Amino acid sequence: MRLPSVPRRHRLALLIAAIGGGLAGAAGAEDTTPAFNLGKVEVAGPASGPPVGTADVIDAATIQANDRLTVGDALTLSPGINLGKHGQRNEQVVYVRGFDTRQVQLFIDGIPVYVPYDGNVDLGRFTTFDLARIDISKGFSAMAYGSNTLGGAINLVSRRPQKALEGEVGAGLDFVGKGVPFRNRAWANLGSNQGLWYLQLGASSVDQDWTPLPSGFKPSRGDDGGKRDNSDANDSKVNLKLGLTPNASDEYALSFIQQNGSKGDPPYTGSVASPAYWRWPYWNKTSVYLNTSTRFGDHTVKVRAFNDKFQNSLFTYDDATYTTQKKGSSFQSWYDDYSNGLALQDDIAIAPGNKLSLAAQLKIDVHREHNAGEPWRLFKDRTTSFSIEDSQAVTPNLTLVAGIGRDARRAVEAQDYNSTTKAVTDFPLVDDSAINGQVGAFYTLGEDGRLHATVARKSRFPTIKDRYSYRLGQAVPNAGLDPERANHYELGWDGRVAGTDLGVAVFHSDISDQIQNVVFASGACPNYRPVGFCQQAQNLGRVRVDGVELSADWRSALLDLGGNYTGLARKNRSNPTVKLTDVPRNRFFVFARLHATPTVDVTATVDAQSYAYSASTGTQVANGFAVAGLKAGWTVAPDVLLEAGVRNLFDRVYAYAEGFPELGRYGFVQGRVKF
Repeated sequence: MRLPSVPRRHRLALLIAAIGGGLAGAAGAEDTTPAFNLGKVEVAGPASGPPVGTADVIDAATIQANDRLTVGDALTLSPGINLGKHGQRNEQVVYVRGFDTRQVQLFIDGIPVYVPYDGNVDLGRFTTFDLARIDISKGFSAMAYGSNTLGGAINLVSRRPQKALEGEVGAGLDFVGKGVPFRNRAWANLGSNQGLWYLQLGASSVDQDWTPLPSGFKPSRGDDGGKRDNSDANDSKVNLKLGLTPNASDEYALSFIQQNGSKGDPPYTGSVASPAYWRWPYWNKTSVYLNTSTRFGDHTVKVRAFNDKFQNSLFTYDDATYTTQKKGSSFQSWYDDYSNGLALQDDIAIAPGNKLSLAAQLKIDVHREHNAGEPWRLFKDRTTSFSIEDSQAVTPNLTLVAGIGRDARRAVEAQDYNSTTKAVTDFPLVDDSAINGQVGAFYTLGEDGRLHATVARKSRFPTIKDRYSYRLGQAVPNAGLDPERANHYELGWDGRVAGTDLGVAVFHSDISDQIQNVVFASGACPNYRPVGFCQQAQNLGRVRVDGVELSADWRSALLDLGGNYTGLARKNRSNPTVKLTDVPRNRFFVFARLHATPTVDVTATVDAQSYAYSASTGTQVANGFAVAGLKAGWTVAPDVLLEAGVRNLFDRVYAYAEGFPELGRYGFVQGRVKF
């Protein structure tokens, strides 16, 4: 059978990858990507004493070596994190020690970018090409992050140029069979540091026509196999950072990021529910933010000011033709959201052995929505945070940290719409507040080890959706929801033994007032099945989490070995019959990299996890799986790398959410040039 010709947009990616060998620069590329230090949010440690904080760091080199195109995929390189899918919404999410992306907020350079309406963010829309590193805080996190860090924080730290001219260009192509392409990507980063000022530019694009299903997939009413139905997606991003460094201690940077996306929504293929037919015509995000740092004697004052906009549309259809919208379940919906904020932080070096950090933050979230034929509705929240955190070096080997803060959320406006009377009215407005605090001890064990013990009390305010959504006619709103709260306890050690970097952490979390859906008899929800019942979000959940994380990394001139393991036990103490979803009890990632020659590497990887419930009733289960990958890389010159490989090597049928199968076996080629 003759293969179809390669579309023009895929030819560009192939061309860039193929000619990469001819673009080598004269200067050798640095092994690490310089990070934008103003974008880091860390527990402030004193000048003397061991470093503090327990955040995991995934650097750009690790992300690139493992070909993680999206933030969601990259985060699973850290122990304690598993990837998830909001199946019908086709959203990539993660769970950090069992806490979802509403409870572990996403930041870019310290700026909160989670969606105002539901607190979620589709990590599949956030690509990694322009990142220097990802910082992950679990439980114990810097008080300066502000509110809603119940389970921690994820901070995407951008690049900052160090040389007069530096950059990177790359492209890749994914294909099946004997070369039939289905996805391409291209990216470029360019930076210049002129001493008094610097400039960082970036652009990337991922164009996906469809995705392949494994050959073992059994056709269903949701998909007949082969090419996954309605699985196209397109994402582009441009970013610009302009920085001023008038002296050795002060820095001022203005950043702009524009993300544009669209995607299909592959239908459900299981036997428990009916397929739905959704498309997202656009998913756009614009962020403008200012980061500054100014030294005044012993004070370092930091400012973060931001405007973050989110606009999207969702169209649902009657059937797989995606042409008609006549059923009651079909609609067209639009969001137009934004967040404005200001954060101030003063780090005070009281003494060589002490660092005091004072922080204040104001965040205004606005959500605007409407369906076709209906008026716009407005929702607005105002959140403030105040905190104090102190680090004291008790001895050269021991540092103690203590912090406390108060968050307050005021519901400014929430509009209701009655589709029968066509009237717009007001929901009840209820305000909330929460006290957070934490303590930690950090102890160095010689030159090759560090021990830490932490206790943290964190909270999360219910989102606008939690409080006011009818959930497509299936729920009764609850404006009076209280904040979720969690107590975290952790003991960990990391160090080097016999040439191997090792890490271990054991942890326990108690969650109270967790928001869970309660079903009760009522005729107020026309779309709930069975008829005559409704659901409502209530603060009834009490959950216990116990877990262990292990990591290892051993490197030699011939072979590199490494990986991580997470064991997690979650218990629903308030209602043991209700299953906790989307998080497996066991997960691990391992890799082996053979340095076959001075210029050729061969890498094998395995991602694996045990089963996880996809529905709280236990009727839907995503089975456990192990997925292997293999690739070879050729360093053509010190700055040029060409790679080819295979993902899902054994063509396994697997899913993160039951009924939503992941990609089958496919190959890829890619190239990258640094200068």
